[in-house]
Amino acid sequence: MKNNIRQLISEGNLDEALSQLHAVAQTVANTEAADEITVLENRHAENQRKARLDTHDPAAIAREQNGIAASALALLKRLPEAPPKAVETPKGIREQTMKQHILLLTLAVKAGVVLWLFNHWESGGFSADQFAGTLTLLLPVLAAYAGLMFQDFLDHRHVQHTASSASPRIRRNVQWAIYVFIIAYGLALIMAIGAKAKGTMSYAQLSGALALIESGLGIYLARIVRTFFPNDNPPKAS
Repeated sequence: MKNNIRQLISEGNLDEALSQLHAVAQTVANTEAADEITVLENRHAENQRKARLDTHDPAAIAREQNGIAASALALLKRLPEAPPKAVETPKGIREQTMKQHILLLTLAVKAGVVLWLFNHWESGGFSADQFAGTLTLLLPVLAAYAGLMFQDFLDHRHVQHTASSASPRIRRNVQWAIYVFIIAYGLALIMAIGAKAKGTMSYAQLSGALALIESGLGIYLARIVRTFFPNDNPPKAS
């Protein structure tokens, strides 16, 4: 493209040369050069008008055309061969956003489990003692995780004005694996509570199942929480 514009200028075809030069400036998003080319186009149009009137000094008209051509060549040298590469959008989710998702999803899952338990208590699937005993297995871990995560948000309470590149990003496969795991953890608790409510599992068996879930799946949830919300005294699964 630039070689073609040089040839047009050398041949004196400034109309087409300036038009193509303007297009190149717009392509590379150089507004300053585009404005200068607009001025050259206006000068060239005025110079052509004077030439058509045949009332002006031909030598002055030729000097003006040469000056426009020289300015066009100078602008052409300043323009790159290709538009600048767009800045690639960072992949993955920001770590601080991921923390928010973990907090909200964990609270939502645990709240759903507690509501599920409450529903079965209301419908007679659990006695008052069994309901209270099950809550004592579920709520301490939830309270410990929630407190740890909430403290992290308090620690990051200030508005950040730093560049986004300073914020670590989480790979998409890690992000979705965490989502799936937290949901699976909640579903395991819900299934165990539902089995007790249906009578296919005794309360003693439910207590054992909840302990297994918390000490099995709960260990991995604890690892997720400790990784994203480090603390000297992380919560322990019961």
